[in-house]
Amino acid sequence: MKELILLLFVFSNCCLRLQAQSPVVSTPQPWTFPRVAVGGDSSAPKNTSPPRSISLPSVNVQNQSVMQMISEDIAYFEEAERRRLTLSHLIYKGFPSWEGEPGTECFFEAYKELSAMLSDSIPLNLERAVFLIENAYLGNTMKYSDFQNEIGERVQYCQWRLNDLKLDSDDELAKNMAIFSLLTDTLSINQPGSEKTIVHYPLKYNLDDYDSQRDYTSHFVSSMLHSNMGQCYSMPLLYLVMAERMGAEAYLSYAPKHMFIKIKNDKGAWHNLELTCRSVLSDYHYMNGSYIKSEAIRNELYLAPVSKKETVAMLMAQLGRYYRVKYGYDSFIIKCAEQSERYAPNNIDAKIIEADYQTKLTMEIARLMNARTPEMLKEMSPDAYRHYVRMHQLYKEIDDSGYEEMPIEIYRNWLKHVAGLKEKEKSDSQLRLRKMVK
Repeated sequence: MKELILLLFVFSNCCLRLQAQSPVVSTPQPWTFPRVAVGGDSSAPKNTSPPRSISLPSVNVQNQSVMQMISEDIAYFEEAERRRLTLSHLIYKGFPSWEGEPGTECFFEAYKELSAMLSDSIPLNLERAVFLIENAYLGNTMKYSDFQNEIGERVQYCQWRLNDLKLDSDDELAKNMAIFSLLTDTLSINQPGSEKTIVHYPLKYNLDDYDSQRDYTSHFVSSMLHSNMGQCYSMPLLYLVMAERMGAEAYLSYAPKHMFIKIKNDKGAWHNLELTCRSVLSDYHYMNGSYIKSEAIRNELYLAPVSKKETVAMLMAQLGRYYRVKYGYDSFIIKCAEQSERYAPNNIDAKIIEADYQTKLTMEIARLMNARTPEMLKEMSPDAYRHYVRMHQLYKEIDDSGYEEMPIEIYRNWLKHVAGLKEKEKSDSQLRLRKMVK
């Protein structure tokens, strides 16, 4: 009976080890667990061959299969944990920070200085603010002294122009007209104290890349200074920077997807300087030709003069946009948008940037949670659902402001207008060439 019990014990033990897919099973010893024989061990049993009913290759295959299953299980649980941690971070902290990536420190430095301007810790300086955001995007590769010299040269031409026309260099309207004519007309300017005449050519509208799709930096003021080609973003900013240098009163103003300059004449009446078409226009022109709702006018979203501090605040929002283009989404974008909106509450651009961030965040959270509807998201996580609520709150604030995306028909008309301008420029160039040949 004792031998039978021992035999049954050994048989069941072997079966258990086979189920666990151990590679080699040794001959059992009385009242001890089976062990694998090791070469050179005199205490090891002489017969180390596996039972005849089991082949060694099949056991190895089984072992590899088990190890693969274990590896897959580990990978599955690691991925599940990674997703859980990612989801938790998104819900409670937002997108992971890009801080530490090369060049991000340029943006943080620019933010610090712009914030100091907005809080009046240091004087407002539009020229410096424009340089800061462009230099941050370019990884601090620009030299401020070079940027200043480019601006200074054009300011000097304006002063020489006033001298040529014998106009009062302290007259507000005269200074504004000198800047406008320099940027929009071909001028022959006499250099004081010499017989030298300088020919200065006007800015050209960048018809080939008016929306910076080919080269993102084509709308930078620094790029325009080198190419003499700009858009409705860079042209007004250059005007304002020159006006700041000359002490001329001038303001930025907005229309849908557009920026221009507002100035006052001697009687206090407002005039709009349109640098893209080199004209002085009325508010009625923008109201008639652009897609502007009455709510937007009442809320001073469009056509209202924008203060210098509000203009710097707009550049703060741009800093956040440049950061997103270069790196991606994280809380720095929201930081810039909130700071911008604090000092320029009527600037819809900051709210649009925040709404874009919140939409991206909400969609990513819903994807990771596999929440197909807002109701599912709310049931699964009230904390996650609050991002959905915030997203729609921002949409409502944008709608209530009077902002509305430009209808496709108006945008198509604009594209036709651009195509017409291209053809006109091509025709004018050919005409000038024929005259030169003659």
